Amino acid sequence: MPRRDAAGLPPTSYAVLGLLAVADVPLSAVELKTRADFSLRFFYWAPAVSHIRKELARLGELALVTAEVVPAPRARHTVVHEITPAGRAVLRGWLDDLPDDEPVVVKDSVLLRVWLGAEGEPEQIVRLLDQHLERTRAAIDELQWGRRRAREVRLDSVTRLRHSHAVGDYVLRRMYAELANLTQLRDQIADRPTEPRPPTAGPPPLHDYDEPE
Repeated sequence: MPRRDAAGLPPTSYAVLGLLAVADVPLSAVELKTRADFSLRFFYWAPAVSHIRKELARLGELALVTAEVVPAPRARHTVVHEITPAGRAVLRGWLDDLPDDEPVVVKDSVLLRVWLGAEGEPEQIVRLLDQHLERTRAAIDELQWGRRRAREVRLDSVTRLRHSHAVGDYVLRRMYAELANLTQLRDQIADRPTEPRPPTAGPPPLHDYDEPE
């Protein structure tokens, strides 16, 4: 279950409110998804369109966003949404709230597979890391393209977007660090493959030191 705040909203609701606040124009669920793919997915996640529609419905019931049916070029109509003054107030309240128990969460399925690599084939773990390295390089290319595009259309000088640009710079630095870290991990696994654990070996020890006498 996603963690909810005192207002009963999960973090993804605030992500949707934030996308609408930054855009400052009405957006459809598909447009919100596109913007999330180019921003949120690099440091939070990019929810599916169906999930975004669910959050918009929740926010609409609370009068935090509006919904308007408008003509669409490739369809009969579409629904666009805009953040309301009440929505901005709720968003600001969430930003001002500094929880003292916010956990540091790292959920990396690739690292989980590597951690369990002794149960599989070493070569497969190396291939897994090679694929992840390629995805990381592709993500870096996308971020670099976004920076160039922002400069071309002069978005990099828009004051109200400076926080978004700063996070983009942070994510890019983190991606480069991740690339170096993954490369070292891949080389370490490739150079020192381990034999798969025999089925009858039993569970691993709880520690790797000797019991005291």
